[in-house]
Amino acid sequence: MTPVFNDWQSFLILLNDINSTAAGLGWQVAVLAVDDGSTDEQPAYAPMPFENISEIRIVRLATNVGHQRAIAIGLSIAVEETETDAILIMDSDGEDRPQDIPRLLEAAAGKKDFAVVARRAKRTNTAMFKLFYVLYKIGFSIMTGRDINFGNFSLLSRNYARRLIMQADLWNNLAGALLKSRAPITSLLTDRGHRYAGESKMNYISLIVHGMSSLSVYSDVIFVRMLAATGVFFVLSMVAIGAVVFMRLATDLATPGWTTTVIFGVMIILFQAIISTLMTMLLLLNNRAQKNVIPVRDYRDYVLSSIVLDARQDLKRQAEAVSHH
Repeated sequence: MTPVFNDWQSFLILLNDINSTAAGLGWQVAVLAVDDGSTDEQPAYAPMPFENISEIRIVRLATNVGHQRAIAIGLSIAVEETETDAILIMDSDGEDRPQDIPRLLEAAAGKKDFAVVARRAKRTNTAMFKLFYVLYKIGFSIMTGRDINFGNFSLLSRNYARRLIMQADLWNNLAGALLKSRAPITSLLTDRGHRYAGESKMNYISLIVHGMSSLSVYSDVIFVRMLAATGVFFVLSMVAIGAVVFMRLATDLATPGWTTTVIFGVMIILFQAIISTLMTMLLLLNNRAQKNVIPVRDYRDYVLSSIVLDARQDLKRQAEAVSHH
């Protein structure tokens, strides 16, 4: 299952690579592409058949919802509308390499239920991106107490996928929802592939939003940690203020002239921390009272159309026939 947004040239190359990889798998392979409200017209499909892919299904969404929510919708379709035993989630641009699929299947061999995720052993990003990514992982660990070191590229058993699509957290972020689901996760080191064609739609703003969406999955945990940190800060501040007041009123010890300024500064910061924590608590409680999007329940509202192509036939003729009909 792969999300696609205006990247049809890469998608066609991906189909060819999946077809080559599937030849030695011993599994029946079907491809589900979620068209995330693309504005570019789909190109004519390659005239050659993909003999190792049993079916290609393209689901078009009514609007662009972002690749994380497109994944949530696609995962719901794969579980609810197919008889699949396992779902492989990957991006369509080539950075998730189809040649790594056998390794993910091997890591899941012999297990009834499994969640195998790909971790990047080698990245081809810029130094700036790598720096921000390290800072993101450190921040995520501090705020949530969990380590996140994987993205979309993953292999899920049907049961674990069903568990995920019942979580509202999946609507925000796949990796965060998978971590929070408490399903046992097997990680596998993989290299990042090179993009097939075109340029990435992800810029630094998109990456920051993506990082924040993973943190939002742990909003309740982050709030509790903020509350604990505020409590510790409050106790330390009260001890420091009490010590200074005691020194000024009960002893003859001299205190620096700036002590009063520091005390008032600490009190202001403490007041702001308490107010911020209370506001966060109110927002969190209010969000819990709102109706959340549950992917398995709500995904159909976003689907505009769906076409199924027989990958073993001439895809170009099949696509033209469906369009004419």
